[in-house]
Amino acid sequence: MYVRYRWARRTALAMAALLPAAGLLTVATPAVQAAAFEQSYAYVYVDKPSEPVGTSYTPPASRNYNSAGRPNNVSRLGPGEYLILMTYLATEPQANLGVAHVTAHGHTASYCSVAYMNRSIFEDPKTGEVTYFGVAIWVHCFDASGTRLDSEFAASWANAAGWYGGISDFAYLTSTDERRTHEPALNQQFNSMGHSNKISYLGTGRYQVSLQGMGNKGLDPKAEKGHVQVTAYFQESHRCKVAYFFTLPASTQVDVNCYNADGALSDSLFTFTYSRDASLVWTPWGAYTWVQGGEVHPDEQWTYDPLVNPTITVKRGVGSEEGLYWVNTSMDGFMDKGNVQVTAEGPGPHYCKVAEWDSDQGIQVRCFKADGAPVRNPFFVSFAL
Repeated sequence: MYVRYRWARRTALAMAALLPAAGLLTVATPAVQAAAFEQSYAYVYVDKPSEPVGTSYTPPASRNYNSAGRPNNVSRLGPGEYLILMTYLATEPQANLGVAHVTAHGHTASYCSVAYMNRSIFEDPKTGEVTYFGVAIWVHCFDASGTRLDSEFAASWANAAGWYGGISDFAYLTSTDERRTHEPALNQQFNSMGHSNKISYLGTGRYQVSLQGMGNKGLDPKAEKGHVQVTAYFQESHRCKVAYFFTLPASTQVDVNCYNADGALSDSLFTFTYSRDASLVWTPWGAYTWVQGGEVHPDEQWTYDPLVNPTITVKRGVGSEEGLYWVNTSMDGFMDKGNVQVTAEGPGPHYCKVAEWDSDQGIQVRCFKADGAPVRNPFFVSFAL
């Protein structure tokens, strides 16, 4: 069953408030990726989660980027409900809808999900002509009990079209049926090797994503294996995570588990992105790793750091800082900008979020049990610039 968002008057008013936003965004990046394929992306950090309902605001430019050259705007629709408008993206009638991810920000046990995503349209009341003016993403945030709660968060969006087959791999999808094995619609998935991605339904709240062409065939056995982020795509309080991640000669397969607020496995739609040797929005400037625990250098096969050979290090908190991790990369100097996404890994309903990220301390991640208590837990963390 496809989730359909019920438009409310406050949503319509918020959309109207977001439309007039203008102005060029200036975000310094180390370089620009040259590419012969179609690609666009955007990200934003929402630092004012309790603005008056229906009020549009533009988050700080350093963490607000849109490849179309316009800033992203945010409107609060109610407690824990937000609308992001990313203008001038996916404006062609048949454009790929792309993929959205969201991660709650802060030191409390809040979490966020994508409630709905679509292209924003305007229909001329006189002529009936329809104009597509951007991508709209609805975000819902919750406390550990599943109650709507205002929360800071980081959101990202990317889309691509065409066949690439270059030195980096990239794939994404948004599931469209939470109870059946299926291949998402072509405008809701992408695979840089030109194949179709598939989701297998394994049982209540359990799925397996198969990415054809993203395997390890022809790669050095020690080659980097890639990175995954998963976000629940559901209006109510659901969380999704990576249960297992493995590569085969012809494909990469990722098991995804989804849970309700009580920590029970529960059927849910979700968004999913895989990247190898690239950021989560398929740019070269970023970093990622799979943190499996301890004060160790993460496995280089699950780590990407474009400035030097992988130098990512991790420190784990103890005692009163249980469940807190510090992740440092050679990209730390750029972390007053950009976007961070986090996904928990492993069995069980534990979840993780970004606590902070800055150029002084790098990325801080916190992990929690289903009831909101701090806990040690593996996770995937990604930084995009």
